[in-house]
Amino acid sequence: MAESFPTTPRARAATRVTALLIGLAAIAVATRTTITSREWIGRPFPGFVLIDNRVIASIGLAHWSGTAVPELYQSEVVAVEGQVVQSTADIYARVRSAPPGVLLHYHLLRGGHERDVEIATQPFMLRDWLLLFGTFLLNGGTYLAAGLVVWLLRPRAPLGQALLVLGTSWAFFLLTAMDLYGPATFFRMHVICEALMPPAVLQFALLFPQPHRFAGWRFAGYLPALAIGALYERFLYLPWAYSAILYANMTYLGLVGVFFGVRLVWEYWQGGSPLARQRVRMVTLGTLCGFAIPGAIVLMSVFTGGGFAMNAGAFTQVLFCLSLAYAVMKHDLFEIDAMVKRGAYYLVLSGAVAAAYIGAVVLLNVMLNGNTLTASPAFPVLFTFAVLLVFDPLRTRLQAFVDRVFFRTAYDGARELAAVGGQLASALQRERIVALVRAAVEHAIPNTVTCLFVREPDGRLAETGDGRGVPPALGRALDEGRVITVYDPAELYPDAATHEAVRAALTTLGAQVALPLRLRGELVGILTAGAKRTGLFYTAGDAEFLRALAQQAAIALENARTYEALALLNARLEDRVRERTAQLEEANRELGQAYGELKSAETRLVHSEKMASLGRLVAGVAHEINNPVSFISTSVAPLTRRLQQAAAGAPAHTRGALREAEELAGIMARGAARTAAIVKDLRSFSRLGEATRKAVDLHEGLEVTLRLLEPRWRERVAVHRDYGSLPLVECDPGQLNQVFMNLLANACDAIAGTGHIWITTRADGDTVSVAIRDDGAGIPPDVLGRVFDPFFTTKDVGRGTGLGLAVSHAVVAAHGGRIQVESAPSAGSTFRVMLPIAAAGTRLVQASG
Repeated sequence: MAESFPTTPRARAATRVTALLIGLAAIAVATRTTITSREWIGRPFPGFVLIDNRVIASIGLAHWSGTAVPELYQSEVVAVEGQVVQSTADIYARVRSAPPGVLLHYHLLRGGHERDVEIATQPFMLRDWLLLFGTFLLNGGTYLAAGLVVWLLRPRAPLGQALLVLGTSWAFFLLTAMDLYGPATFFRMHVICEALMPPAVLQFALLFPQPHRFAGWRFAGYLPALAIGALYERFLYLPWAYSAILYANMTYLGLVGVFFGVRLVWEYWQGGSPLARQRVRMVTLGTLCGFAIPGAIVLMSVFTGGGFAMNAGAFTQVLFCLSLAYAVMKHDLFEIDAMVKRGAYYLVLSGAVAAAYIGAVVLLNVMLNGNTLTASPAFPVLFTFAVLLVFDPLRTRLQAFVDRVFFRTAYDGARELAAVGGQLASALQRERIVALVRAAVEHAIPNTVTCLFVREPDGRLAETGDGRGVPPALGRALDEGRVITVYDPAELYPDAATHEAVRAALTTLGAQVALPLRLRGELVGILTAGAKRTGLFYTAGDAEFLRALAQQAAIALENARTYEALALLNARLEDRVRERTAQLEEANRELGQAYGELKSAETRLVHSEKMASLGRLVAGVAHEINNPVSFISTSVAPLTRRLQQAAAGAPAHTRGALREAEELAGIMARGAARTAAIVKDLRSFSRLGEATRKAVDLHEGLEVTLRLLEPRWRERVAVHRDYGSLPLVECDPGQLNQVFMNLLANACDAIAGTGHIWITTRADGDTVSVAIRDDGAGIPPDVLGRVFDPFFTTKDVGRGTGLGLAVSHAVVAAHGGRIQVESAPSAGSTFRVMLPIAAAGTRLVQASG
């Protein structure tokens, strides 16, 4: 992942100019010292090197003759071959005058004790220059470059400034050391840089890996350095004083180094910042890589009898400086962790190979009592082939070992991804995908809470099921594509407000790390994970696993979204089909309803015509019968009086005949009255001449109907009346009488022999009900729902038209009421008519209108 520093401004012109001047000065010094140091090549030297004050420098190579002399370093050379010397140049002149390999006698003074030693001279070769001065040049250039680059990238950061001072002091110390052993042009600059080394390390230690509580006092260490530098300049060419000052300065540097080491250990085990812990890991790795390899070289030199030059290990010490610069510059926890892990892999692998090589050399030397085989040029080649054969399985096992021991990684990320990837590929519901992702994270990296937020159709990022949303600040930060943690430093954000907003968002969600789910360059979701249950922070391996899982989840969510879109399209298509089907059904229903209304209108028309014909017929019959009956009725009474008068004065034998005539006249009177009653009932049933609406006594209509049907039920059907107290009902009496006529006639017809009919009336609130029940044959269930259909009848052909109940149903409905039927085979039937009381007239008017 590319690193960026949004808040790091471009270095100011003064900063760039200063860095350029420092670099040019270093190049000038390095050029001068390189030229002067190359003059050593090819000329004899004492087997050791001296400083300009005749003190033997604490430096040497394994094959130098002076290295084998104990307590040689920091000794003052007083005389050579019995002749007192006044300067380092005199000593080198005496050595160059003797051929290489000659033993020279030296009189030394160290700590107030004098002694004599013999050391053979030897030629200074290109190999010696590379191992000595080449090391100084490489390390000096690396320290200077690290300090300048970090300072230019972070000019205002105190840690960058501290690394600049540290790198510059160490760089000029090493570069001037190339000239220190002759002609010593930069001797005074060298000791000043040497005096600045301890306070520079102290300044850096108080700021790294994170500021110490006493970081404000980081410049106090330069006060003793000024004193040491002044003493150096005053007593530089006084050997005993120089050595004492050097011991004091090295003690100062050693104490600062111990403080730095203790602080690194403390920050790693007790510090609360994962970034500081990762920086410590990085520096630890640089220390191991920079100094473990020299240690291995020393061991190899010991086991091979000094055959290895130990100064070769000095070339790897630049890794320590580079690790410091990398740890200072990098703010991405996972990138630092990845670098540490790779370095740990290579370090352990290199150590294993070196240990195997040393073990093979020692074992063969012991077994063969000699080193002929190990000294052969073929041995390294054979050993290399053997390493290549076991390299892959060895690397795999060592990587697993490093992950398990140093990073506490107990899961196989590739295996976990393969397992959950197959399940995600077949998941088509978002809820299932969320459950799989959460289960995979919990299984591989147990943590307090794992959440998956998905882009909703309204553009909002929300958790599936819970509905909890993501704060906008976190969404904007993740839209850049990088992994975000709660411990990210402010340098990774455009401003401090954004940094605090993102940290607050992560804290609100209970997350320590958040990863974007991106597809085709767009943010489609967010995966968050809480604190690990182990108490450790997430490693680079964890981040890579989560990043790969997030990518798989993004693809699975896109597949699910596509599937849901297809399902929705399918559903919409089915809805449209159902809608069109419903429209067709509604059209058919309306057509059926219109047909039913047409048939009902036809039935009502037939009924109206029938009622009109019946009315006219009744009117004609009543008129024709009413006139003769009136003649008879009006003549019977006078006839009876005349017969009574005649009988009173008639003889006895005629009186009996007159009495018989009087009885016949009475019979005629009763017949005329009976005929008049029938005419009255006919007129009452048809209500000829009456208004359409009026308040009617329903009991009267029932009684009139029963009298008209009396020939059909008399002597075989018992009629039981259970009349309640009914108010007058506003209705069309003629139409309701027709309803009662149809219901009572059907009840009579349903009883084959003798039987019973029950008539029950009740009032309930603003409605009245009339129930007519019989104990006839009943109606079969399969035709019960069709009894009110026009022209449907269960009677024999010629006995019914199928219009009676249809007309009755229409009449009751026109009055705002309803008619119900209950029936069972062999259990009789009950027809119940329910009518409104006050509103019936209004409804009737509306219906007729």
